[in-house]
Amino acid sequence: MSEKQSELRRETNSTDDVSDDEPLSQTVVTAVATASGTDPTAIDPLAESIDPDALDALFDDRHDGTTRDAGTVRFSFFGYDVVATGDGCVSVVEPNQ
Repeated sequence: MSEKQSELRRETNSTDDVSDDEPLSQTVVTAVATASGTDPTAIDPLAESIDPDALDALFDDRHDGTTRDAGTVRFSFFGYDVVATGDGCVSVVEPNQ
C-alpha cells in the first residue's frame, strides 16, 4: 500500500460499495449522509457539487457492453472529499483543515 493510499485509508469516514440497483450518485449521497450523521434528505443537493447524471454515466458500461472498471473521480460534497472508483467503491474523507 502506498503512503498516499495509507493516508486516505486513515482519514476515511465512510466507504460504500456501489450496488447494481442503485446509481453511483445515490450511493454518494448515502455515504456522505452516513459519514456526517445527517439524514440524506437534509444534506445539500448533489447537483450543487457535481452533475449527478454525468457521475452516474462515468463508470457505466461502454456501448459494446464492456465494463469501465478503471478510473477515479474526486470532488467535494457537503464539506467532505468524495472519491469514487471504477471498481465500485465510494470513500468519504474529511478534508484536511
